[in-house]
Amino acid sequence: MKPLLVNRVPSPAGDSLQTSQPVTFTTSSRGGDMKNKRPSRRLSDRPRRRRRRDPTRPDVSIPDLGTTCRWIREDLGFTREEAADAVGFSAVHLGRIERGEREPSLNTLEGIVRGYRLDQAMSAHLHDLAIADIPLAPTHHLRTYVQAEPALAVNLERFQTRGVLAAYIDPMSNVLSRNDLFAEVLIGIDDIGSVPVWMFSEHASTVLVDPDGERSWMIAKVKAALGRHRTSVQAKELVAALAPNSEAQRLWAASVKVSLGRDTRRLLHAHSTDQNRVSYQLSLTDSIVSKHIQLVTATPETYSGPVLD
Repeated sequence: MKPLLVNRVPSPAGDSLQTSQPVTFTTSSRGGDMKNKRPSRRLSDRPRRRRRRDPTRPDVSIPDLGTTCRWIREDLGFTREEAADAVGFSAVHLGRIERGEREPSLNTLEGIVRGYRLDQAMSAHLHDLAIADIPLAPTHHLRTYVQAEPALAVNLERFQTRGVLAAYIDPMSNVLSRNDLFAEVLIGIDDIGSVPVWMFSEHASTVLVDPDGERSWMIAKVKAALGRHRTSVQAKELVAALAPNSEAQRLWAASVKVSLGRDTRRLLHAHSTDQNRVSYQLSLTDSIVSKHIQLVTATPETYSGPVLD
């Protein structure tokens, strides 16, 4: 494995939330798509119809483009014939895409994004699923590198002195290295090793004020990460760990949404070790050129969560 290069280690004074850039799809004039072209109407421009049947919800699994496109359409409550008016090509062609029998061109994918009026996160997710995934270095290689790099250890200690939880994680949110505060708040994280898996543990139920809300956000984040690194060992291991959990299954099926980051205005509310409550502002920042390693921080603030008895 080639050594990873440190680009710029974020300092406690410069941490920030990672945000994604708008996704632009390059149109194509390939004949295979033009013959299916038809005038499009956005779904929001026509009356919303009641679903004819409950949509089929996939189990916890590594996403693929066809299944995701079908899930989005069913979540909107439209048949293929109704959706065809919005996306601008035939229902037959849409069915082939949803069944994985046809790979859409970028022009076709743009029609789906525009016709369904998808947000930036879902647009990026479909784009990730339409192209080759990003290879991901094994977790133990990343962990060995991070723990052997003095500059990264110093950075974690600086956050510690400021009372900020900090850890280096891979894109699947496996913990590579952390400061003591991170382990003190996320009780049991050293044994579990994975933040998403920890979220569905009994420890998280005790720590989090709103475990259901935090778990829903984590599932949306996991879906995006799985799409981007879907052939990695970490992706397979994470799906295998979450699949047996009934709560993870429920939240996975509850929404098709994906998340690329977290709004800094959305705080995480937790019970502290001294029986008080505290709110944290979360930040996720890429710190390594390869983007295999990310820095996550949680800065404590005065509790501003829901009032509990």
